[in-house]
Amino acid sequence: MKLNNKGFMLLEVVVVSTIIVTVLTSLYIGFSKIYKAYEDRNNYFDVNTIYALKNIEDMFIDSGVFNTILLEINNDYYKEFVTEELDENDYIDSYIKKISDNYSLDYIYITTYSNSSLDKIKNNSNDLEFNDFLIYLNKNLNFSEKYKYIFISKTKTGKFAYLRVI
Repeated sequence: MKLNNKGFMLLEVVVVSTIIVTVLTSLYIGFSKIYKAYEDRNNYFDVNTIYALKNIEDMFIDSGVFNTILLEINNDYYKEFVTEELDENDYIDSYIKKISDNYSLDYIYITTYSNSSLDKIKNNSNDLEFNDFLIYLNKNLNFSEKYKYIFISKTKTGKFAYLRVI
């Protein structure tokens, strides 16, 4: 005598399919979060750009113009260096121009380390990607830290970086 197991086999297929779909969905969600974090890190923490910003900061300190720039920042909330507008005859501008050309920097901002300063830059910028980066910084930086100033830059390839200064 043969038993009819077709219903039981159908139930097994449905249960196993449900388990597999649940596992695959969980894996997709987990990997999509990891991929998003990787993309943010890749676009918002460009190592070469951080190195370029550190070179510019060191040049400001070594040449003795850092205090002058900080006075300008305190009066205007930020100082902007746009690579196309830099004067080749000025020592500071020519150095920044060389660094910008070597690292493909589009523009550099120096401002006080506060969310209101980042908001002022965001309000005066028409670059939507850069504004998204500033929003990201506002959400993720701890402004109660001991830093006083921040360098922010964008490359011509659409990557961003920042460097906090004590």
